[in-house]
Amino acid sequence: MIHPQYLRGVHALTLPKHPVHIQAPYHLSGARSCSERRWKSQASRAMNTNSGRIHVLGLGNLGRLFAHELAIQPSPPPITLLLHRQDLVTEWETAEKKIEIKTEGVVASSSDYDVELVSQEQGGILENLIVATKTLNTAKALSSIKHRLASSSTILFTQNGMGTVEDVTSSVFPNPSTRPYYLKSITSHGVYSLGPFRSVHAGLANVTIGRAILPGQPDTRNPSQSQYLIDRIVGCSGLEAKEVEPHELIHLQLEKLVVNAMINPLTAIFNCKNGELFNRGSIVHLMRLLLAEASQVIQLMSELHNDPETASRFSTQKLETIVLDVAEKTAKNTSSMLQDVRAGRATEIDYINGYIVKRGKEQGVDCEINEKLVRLVKEGKVIGAEDIKSEFEPES
Repeated sequence: MIHPQYLRGVHALTLPKHPVHIQAPYHLSGARSCSERRWKSQASRAMNTNSGRIHVLGLGNLGRLFAHELAIQPSPPPITLLLHRQDLVTEWETAEKKIEIKTEGVVASSSDYDVELVSQEQGGILENLIVATKTLNTAKALSSIKHRLASSSTILFTQNGMGTVEDVTSSVFPNPSTRPYYLKSITSHGVYSLGPFRSVHAGLANVTIGRAILPGQPDTRNPSQSQYLIDRIVGCSGLEAKEVEPHELIHLQLEKLVVNAMINPLTAIFNCKNGELFNRGSIVHLMRLLLAEASQVIQLMSELHNDPETASRFSTQKLETIVLDVAEKTAKNTSSMLQDVRAGRATEIDYINGYIVKRGKEQGVDCEINEKLVRLVKEGKVIGAEDIKSEFEPES
């Protein structure tokens, strides 16, 4: 996954699809050469042909998968990859200006892309933007291109967890009149990296996409504005994508949130694969305490008021069935959070269990067990089943 360090004073330059010598344009101080001026003229023309263009921000595994599947459609849209670091241009050149996705041993490549460096100063309005950055970096990433997004833009958020859209709204787009249209997708495909712009599509699954609804802030605009991007994603045969209504999307988001809130952090603190997690009764008991808090928070959410399915769909018993089923089906997997902890990387815990804690506080629900779990993950602490009582017992 990419860990963005956005905005290093880089000028926005578009790399044409066809081979071109690009060394000169990256000497950003001093006089520009004639070849650089010609190169930037090509970039300007590419940036002005934006009808139906889709930009992709965040080129980790998920960003690569979405870009690749769009590019191999029979009549693909124009696609621009947004690079946030100058050294990614070198990596793009080294990768021969193509994305490679390996599926069931077969490698497929796509190269029909334009490429731009992110800048605060230049560039036209982005009509359709797929955001595949990590949750921790999303608001900062979008701040760097805020000047290129308008109420006519559509943003598709692909991240795990919940709370990213709310963060972006409060810190980047607080004004509803200029806020882009939001979409959200839930992706269950398994993808891992083989290096820059090369990934393995290991777990073929599906994508669910729909309009994102902010708590207490309904979007009354015509949803047809975002239909182009939805149709393009649904048209990608390799994504197995389907569109759902906003209320169903929220249900599915919350179900996935709960699964992630159990499996990811628990595998991280117990340092085990998914299938090894619930072999101990004490860990199952801990999971049920976590689920009880999550269930109570979800059933009080304003987004689900007057929804007759909420009580049954998000009961502790129903959620436990879903979690155990996923743990069994992914038994041999090492969770992404455990991988992050082992690598010393920041995790997305604030947008998983942290989101449950945050919404609990808003509704007056004590989420002490989830809060302690967040702390343990952030500390990178590894414990055994015998330590559960001392780590999670109520504070006197």
